[in-house]
Amino acid sequence: MGRRGRLRAALAALVSVTATAAVIAPPAPAQLRAGAASADLTPPVGTPMFAYTARSRIANPANLPTVLQLVADPGAGLYAKTFVASEGIHTRVRARALVLERDGRLFAMAQADLGGLPYAMTQEVLRRVRGSGITGERLLLSATHTHSSTGPIWPLDNLGYALLGGDLLDPRVFDLTAQGIAEALLRAKGRLAPAQLGVGTTELRGASRNRASRAHDRNEDLPADPAERARGRIDPTVTVVRVDDREGRPIAAWSNFAVHPTSFDADNLLFSGDNAGTAARAVEAGMAAEGGGSPAADGAPVNVWTNGAQGDVSPDGDPGPADVAEGDTAKVDLAGRRTAEGILRAWRAAADRRTATPALEARRTFLAFDGTPAGGSPVGPVPALGAGGIFLGDGTCAPVDGLAGPGQGEKLPFLAAPGLAPSTVPLSLWRVGGLAVAGLPSEVTKQMGQRIRAGLQAAAGARVDRVALAGLTNGYISYTATPEEYGACGYEGSFTLFGKQQGRRLLDGARALVEPVLTGAPAPAGAPEPLPTGLATPLRLPAPTTPQAGRVVREPVQEARRGERVTFAWRGGAPALDAPRGATLVRLERRVGDSWRTEATDDGPQDTTRLVRGTWTETLQLDACQPLGTYRLRATGRADRGRGVAPYTATSRPFVVRALALDADPVQVSPRGVVTVRARYPDPGAGALLAQERFVTTGRARLRVDPRGRARARTVVARPKAAKGTLEVRVGRRARVRLLGVRDGCGNATGGQR
Repeated sequence: MGRRGRLRAALAALVSVTATAAVIAPPAPAQLRAGAASADLTPPVGTPMFAYTARSRIANPANLPTVLQLVADPGAGLYAKTFVASEGIHTRVRARALVLERDGRLFAMAQADLGGLPYAMTQEVLRRVRGSGITGERLLLSATHTHSSTGPIWPLDNLGYALLGGDLLDPRVFDLTAQGIAEALLRAKGRLAPAQLGVGTTELRGASRNRASRAHDRNEDLPADPAERARGRIDPTVTVVRVDDREGRPIAAWSNFAVHPTSFDADNLLFSGDNAGTAARAVEAGMAAEGGGSPAADGAPVNVWTNGAQGDVSPDGDPGPADVAEGDTAKVDLAGRRTAEGILRAWRAAADRRTATPALEARRTFLAFDGTPAGGSPVGPVPALGAGGIFLGDGTCAPVDGLAGPGQGEKLPFLAAPGLAPSTVPLSLWRVGGLAVAGLPSEVTKQMGQRIRAGLQAAAGARVDRVALAGLTNGYISYTATPEEYGACGYEGSFTLFGKQQGRRLLDGARALVEPVLTGAPAPAGAPEPLPTGLATPLRLPAPTTPQAGRVVREPVQEARRGERVTFAWRGGAPALDAPRGATLVRLERRVGDSWRTEATDDGPQDTTRLVRGTWTETLQLDACQPLGTYRLRATGRADRGRGVAPYTATSRPFVVRALALDADPVQVSPRGVVTVRARYPDPGAGALLAQERFVTTGRARLRVDPRGRARARTVVARPKAAKGTLEVRVGRRARVRLLGVRDGCGNATGGQR
């Protein structure tokens, strides 16, 4: 063989070896892609809200009879029938979605600012995203549980909530709610881009508290030490799945924390995400500020906010010594920002754990409450609502066991019937990296949640690092208390509809999904999927004409200081037309040169927009760091002014925003020569919409120091001691000190200086 032949043979051998290696070598792991988006869910004003039986016109005799509402106000669109009508917007209620893709499969984690969602809503959303690759097995759709959102979305298999928790099903409202959730999912899928994912956790205290401690303290698996028992009444764990693009810019975070979004009480008739909505917005702003620019996924960062084992856990929005928060709206703001601080801490903790090839798996099953026992005890096959803690006092139990039916134990029945709640429910279990997420359709109490997580962790062993519980997910069957809490015959036990072993039955169903999720095996056969019971239609009743829509009724003040509230009012359109979903109704605009720049909208915690007898009133609180300058309020609505439905505008006269005038206490000088200055912000008053710091913790104080002697007087600067709420500097022990002025980090100053 000549030289040329030997060369050809060598090349052939090399090609053969390379081809063989390509066949033998495993394929590279599929890289993660992700996208996130949000969408508006706000229904027409007049639509009743979820929960709070005090809003019912049937259960609460203080409200006017339903028939008067139907006859007296047909122009409102007849959205409210058996519940009090809503009156406006605090924050838009929203859906948020994060879609992950690996190995050609889509995994969707979503939330909706709803009190709860029937499985029929999940089915309708899946119908609308059919063909997108988003499937029921790989969808976690969670309600935040705000009590200030959409009510009439409950079909006949949720008759209990249709009657006592949100009004009869309205197909128009069901339709727009499903459409909004579907829009968020499809937009998120449309933004898929290369991504990386990490899981972080932290502990958050001071943002929640147990509202049913007497029932909780009946549990047998509590610490003996009273202090430890008190600390264990809440679950302080915040869990975050952080998703960034490959350059580290934020795409989204899925967060999980146990707290009721009930900072607003039943008197509130403004749509709001409550403290959960405020927290989500604050987290989104924090991720954007810290994330180094807009994400490659073409959208602002999204926080998919989900609830943990919050069945007996209320928010803590009470002001501390350094806060001012008078009234529910300011407490919503304070509670939300406290939760946001914990979520952002967990988000930061996930930064060092990001990977482009995380484990992703999900399984779903359907569990039937059909009398199958759990823990060796019967489970109720028929849902029963108890009277204790609801219509009668806590501790009101039945005289004999089983009066409410099999498995119902001590419950004194108020109402028991098929259809009160669905008897077949979805259960989901996911693996996201080292995290397992159990999606349950219930409000699980703190201790029952701990038992479910412990049972799933024991089944998974070291194959997962931790287990999180996503409550109110994919469906809803009210509360799940422990057997001991159930025996207290209080609120949470009475709403545990399938009896005292309902929680153990849910654990058994979820535990059956552990091995399939961890090994890739199919999910075990469950109950048949429930038939769809929802009804959706985009049809609307004819809306009356409103010829004066857009006419200004009240102008804001000509000059306002930061922290103050400004008010603007105008005539609006019919509720069925005006403030439409997906559009901005009100903008706060600042003049920059010859143009106007939007600084805030009606989709934020700083304002309320109320509709009373055809007149909108916008009340907006200026931030303590609001840029100074000339502003206006501009409303853009929809109305039929006699020539068909069309947009209208109402624009206020300009007004000027000036800096706050700070107050300062007398200067204090310690025996060691430490000068302490405490400066205060003005009290915003009882009608404040935002929580405010009481003391100045940024900026500086200028002081004139006379050391007494031949040394010359000098000017010194005191710097913030944020933890103390003071500004401090060390000077000579015998010096005389005079305060020249205090200026915070936003330019607010003593003496009204700018």
